[in-house]
Amino acid sequence: MWWLDNYSKYKGKIILKLKSLIFLYILSLLFFSCSEDSINIKAIKPTCENRIEPMGIDILHPHLGWELISTFRNKKQSAYQILVSDSKETLADSMGNLWDTKKVISNQSIQIEYKGKQLSSGMTCYWKVRVWDEADNVSDWSEVASWEMGLLKESDWKAEWINDGKAGPQSIREYYENDPAPLFRYEFKSDKEIKQARLYITGLGYYEASINRVSDHVLDPGWTNYSKRVLYSTYDITRQINNGGNCIGVVLGNGWFNPLPMTMWGKYNLRDALPNGRPQFIAQLKIDYVDGTSQIIVSNEKWETHVGPILRNNIYLGEVYDARKEINDWNTFGFNDSNWRNAKIAKEELGKLQAQNQPPIKITGKLKPIKITEPKPNVYIFDMGQNYAGWVKLKVEAPAGTKIKLRYGELLYKDGTLNGMTSVAGQIKGRKKDGSLIAGPFGPDTAWQSDTYITKGKGVEFYTPKFTFHAFRYVEVTGYPGKPSIDAIEGLRLSSALTKTGSFECSNELFN
Repeated sequence: MWWLDNYSKYKGKIILKLKSLIFLYILSLLFFSCSEDSINIKAIKPTCENRIEPMGIDILHPHLGWELISTFRNKKQSAYQILVSDSKETLADSMGNLWDTKKVISNQSIQIEYKGKQLSSGMTCYWKVRVWDEADNVSDWSEVASWEMGLLKESDWKAEWINDGKAGPQSIREYYENDPAPLFRYEFKSDKEIKQARLYITGLGYYEASINRVSDHVLDPGWTNYSKRVLYSTYDITRQINNGGNCIGVVLGNGWFNPLPMTMWGKYNLRDALPNGRPQFIAQLKIDYVDGTSQIIVSNEKWETHVGPILRNNIYLGEVYDARKEINDWNTFGFNDSNWRNAKIAKEELGKLQAQNQPPIKITGKLKPIKITEPKPNVYIFDMGQNYAGWVKLKVEAPAGTKIKLRYGELLYKDGTLNGMTSVAGQIKGRKKDGSLIAGPFGPDTAWQSDTYITKGKGVEFYTPKFTFHAFRYVEVTGYPGKPSIDAIEGLRLSSALTKTGSFECSNELFN
């Protein structure tokens, strides 16, 4: 072969080139290993109870975790050390005055139970972690993370459950009459520099709170057996508190706590199966000032209440909203509430207040209609392009008192009209063979999913429900003044606000 015949001739050059290649290879290894961007192994994205920077934890021994990164292949954790402190300053000195695990030989990086000093209500814990690789090389410390404890003992709650004091219906018929969602307000002053402010709150069945809008949660709290436990949320409202006068506002919906006495499938009455009562809430606001003092505002009989513009609200049947009954600035400081009345202490027996740890429901997507049709005169069908659970946002300009009805369904009939039967609640469709209503006395003949909006007649108006949700693709709109444009409806998809961890795509568009 040629190279054998000429080896002796080119031997020196071949050896020189091999040495050069080996030198370059070693040099590249040294370069990459010393690069500022190279990471042997490190812990990132520290979590507590599977959440980043959670607030209002009531688990006495929360579980910690992290992810691992490295710029090299085949790296693994062989040990870890966690430091937990009650201040950032102490942690910066690599001291864990609440918990120092020391070096723990383990590859575990999730569900590591806190076993440090006892934690107290409202306490903020700061922590970081470092890890060792399979060759016992130690990493840098992770970024500093934190978690904050909620109200751990029943005695920590100084607030009381309150409602509007209205007597419950005295007959089945009264359940189906208008029962406006109550509004509540309370004014307070804050005249010192604020360190932090926390609002602990929940309401049954649903609530929406405002101090310049508390959060983007909707349909709160999560559904539980209210006789055993009720979930509350903790909000950081430090920036919402004004220097001077402030007002907390709360709106209550019926949710699962004040359902209608409809007999689902002709036999199940939710009021017989679930704890129930008048809509009510409990709220406790704690303001810590820079000077070391604190102020606590609690729900009690000093709060004021009044009926609002939501005339009816039901999870299954939807809402009726009369914008003419809106009360401007009702949840702002200085509002004249002389015709409001005092709230009342609620009497229902409820379970333990417990922190809501699951991700809240939020608006997680917005949809534009792909088509609008008019299968019958003045009956408009908006095609949202996909089935989803949530709401629509209505845009309209009309004289005061115009009644616009939105009805929902998953399919259309052959003539293009809405097949609302595809989303009827509890198979309440018409009557039994003996002529009686499937829903029971005074119930709906058919349990359509629908919302009704009555305009106030002051320019362009927008309406979105609060205390109901629907499952649908098509929206039937009747009562609209003139022909609506396709932007008269916007879809708002609701779901638990889960962190996206992956995606899927393939060559089949149907699967996609």
